[in-house]
Amino acid sequence: MEMDNEILQDFLIEAAEILDKLSEQLVDLEQRPGDKELLNAVFRGFHTVKGGAGFLNIAPLVAVCHGAEDVFNVLRQGQRPVDAALMDTVLRVVDVINGMMVAVRGGLQPEAADPSLLAHLARLAAPQAKEAPKDSAEQQFEALLAGMSEPSAVAEFDKPRAGGDPDQISDEEFEALLDQLHGKGVHGGPPVVTEKPSSTAPAVVAAGAEAPAAQECKSAPPAKEAPVQTQAESTVRVDTKRLDDIMNLVGELVLVRNRLDTLKASMANESAAQAVANLVVVTSDLQAAVMKTRMQPIKKVFGRFPRVVRDLSRSLNKEINLELVGEETELDKNLVEALADPLVHLVRNAVDHGIEMPEDRQRSGKPKTGTVSLSAKQEGDHILLMIKDDGAGMNAEKLRRKAVEKGLMDADTATRLDERECYNLIFLPGFSTKSQISDISGRGVGMDVVKTRIAQLNGNVEIDSREGAGTEIRIKLPLTLAIVPTLMVTVGRQIFAIPLANVSEIIQYESVRKNVVEGQAVAIVRDRPLPLFHLRNWLLRQPAEQAQLQTSYIVIIKLGGAQIACVVDQLIAQEEVVIKPFGALLHGLPGLAGATITGDGRIAIILDMPSLISRYAGRLG
Repeated sequence: MEMDNEILQDFLIEAAEILDKLSEQLVDLEQRPGDKELLNAVFRGFHTVKGGAGFLNIAPLVAVCHGAEDVFNVLRQGQRPVDAALMDTVLRVVDVINGMMVAVRGGLQPEAADPSLLAHLARLAAPQAKEAPKDSAEQQFEALLAGMSEPSAVAEFDKPRAGGDPDQISDEEFEALLDQLHGKGVHGGPPVVTEKPSSTAPAVVAAGAEAPAAQECKSAPPAKEAPVQTQAESTVRVDTKRLDDIMNLVGELVLVRNRLDTLKASMANESAAQAVANLVVVTSDLQAAVMKTRMQPIKKVFGRFPRVVRDLSRSLNKEINLELVGEETELDKNLVEALADPLVHLVRNAVDHGIEMPEDRQRSGKPKTGTVSLSAKQEGDHILLMIKDDGAGMNAEKLRRKAVEKGLMDADTATRLDERECYNLIFLPGFSTKSQISDISGRGVGMDVVKTRIAQLNGNVEIDSREGAGTEIRIKLPLTLAIVPTLMVTVGRQIFAIPLANVSEIIQYESVRKNVVEGQAVAIVRDRPLPLFHLRNWLLRQPAEQAQLQTSYIVIIKLGGAQIACVVDQLIAQEEVVIKPFGALLHGLPGLAGATITGDGRIAIILDMPSLISRYAGRLG
């Protein structure tokens, strides 16, 4: 495709926004088929995409949008009802259009839509034959005619009329009959249709009759047109790469701020120290302002779920109501994009595993329609996402048995798990409570993907469930991935940064009882044994046994519902850091997320705790 790139990019952006809205609007329309505003909004969506595609000469896209537009034109006129079968076809059209948009983004002319789909749209665009509704006057007239055919009515009609022919109807009676059909007025010609009447001048309803106010309007001078006030644009489209570049520069500024803030204490000049303090404040405000430019409402992700739940509930023959709360909550655009797949897995899991069949719900005294709730809210510098259903819930004992049956753990280990730990078994690779594999679930990979992805985003997942009442999954994530709060520690002479999202608590090494259970060192923390590892064994060549440890601390690391104890040599401080990725030579090293520069100018390596633990904990345990 050869066309103006700027015009094409504008079309792609606008069309993507429209198509995102269309999926949500169509599901809403199925629930509220009488909503005229919603019908008009959907019609305008297809019409706008068709117009842009026509301007760019993308004929296949024009054809399918035109077919959908014709269908909604019929729906707007009330000539066909909105039903589930029709909506299935229209949603398929949206999928086809999205597929075409992928080709257009790649600079290719999309393939034409399936002719059978276009033919089906043409059939749906034909009005359904039905009897036109009759107004009250026509109904009265038919009732009058029906009544006149009755013998009593004929006898009454044949009575002599005063002063006239008994076979003739008087002018007054004929006028009264016309008034019933057309309303009162002079019935000498076609009615004159006027625009919306004002409060002072009644509408003219008959030919030849002119209201006094209308006569006055003729002689009055024409009113001057009000000056058109142009409104300046309040938004500007900016390439995300530019925002990323600005964010990187602000990150460098944050590192300089941290360095100056460290040096401030050693400055003899009070004015210089005050200037540094002011710089720290301004830099923090600039950092917050730039971060806001990268923020997007989570509605961008939530908007796809009405369609997901609608399609799944139809394929599973379930009745499900989806509730969306906190769609306006904002978080970093990179997080918004990264959350899409994990949330799809969780919602599909709630619909397939959580919500029971309608007859099962009724037998257990529940409403026939199940509810899945998806909510988001900001808590400090974190976002809390919750996926909740009122379905069957989970049985801890059943989960234990499944884990043993699938060989994921031995029976003794399974019996030591508490309820919360049993619920977390669903995140194990290969774990599934489904006995049959379907195209929706059963392979035991979905929830494992969720946990891995959330951990990569420096978040954690918690599950709470009650059998027969439902399940709630809580995901806690940082607002942004660009600047990360960390705990600075030393192992040997090297500084490492542990993301605070993974830190549960810190305890002095000597104050904790240690033991060995089945060959694994454990730390007894509040009567609970936690696997104990020395980070020195993972990160440095010198083993812990050969090191001269003067002071050691145990950092309790939390990953989902699990906790382990990691030994470090020294604690430095909490510090916000900017992650700098490694070069090509070190890229992809397990357990290392990148590097940063500390306030005193040294280099610190940022640890990827989920990756580090998954690589070493099993082997060393």
